Amino acid sequence: MEITNKQSDILAFCIECWEAGESLPSLREICGHFGYASTRAAVDHLSALKTKGYLADDTESKRGYRLTEKSTGLPVLGSIPAGIPLATEEYVESRFSINTRSFGITDRRKAFFLSVRGDSMTGRRIFDGDLVLVERCTRFKNKDVVAALIDNESTLKTFIKKNGGRPWLRSENPQYPDLIPAWDLQIQGVVRGVVRVFPS
Repeated sequence: MEITNKQSDILAFCIECWEAGESLPSLREICGHFGYASTRAAVDHLSALKTKGYLADDTESKRGYRLTEKSTGLPVLGSIPAGIPLATEEYVESRFSINTRSFGITDRRKAFFLSVRGDSMTGRRIFDGDLVLVERCTRFKNKDVVAALIDNESTLKTFIKKNGGRPWLRSENPQYPDLIPAWDLQIQGVVRGVVRVFPS
């Protein structure tokens, strides 16, 4: 179920507190932050967020509620080759809960995960099966690890641009070639972190 703009604002306020390592806001704090005269409005919005799966009751918390993975989880948007670039489609495979501020990302709406396929980035400690945390951004610098679209095919590589020259992508495994775009190179995001999930 979709949430309203006011519910979205309250949820964002809760997530900001959580990411800052603080307690989730009390009813009084929500009312003070949003200018509500009565706690009833805050109660109703929190109840709606629980119904829609973004919050859950928590008897062990002093606030009586907690964030769910639906609210804190970032989407895993399919996989990306760390090898020879391949055409890929973006879709949400699952969600992974993480505090984006710990990785320097202040706007979690710009963050997502990709599952790594291949071993062309082992020199940067990125291995097959890892999840890379990517931030959508238009500013990136030389030697950033990036999710890129090169000649309309996706890949994970190191961005290289020297002395104002033509940008290209570097593999971090000598078994793979560097990639020079024939006609187009688009940077879709910069890798801010790596999560390694070991099989159970």
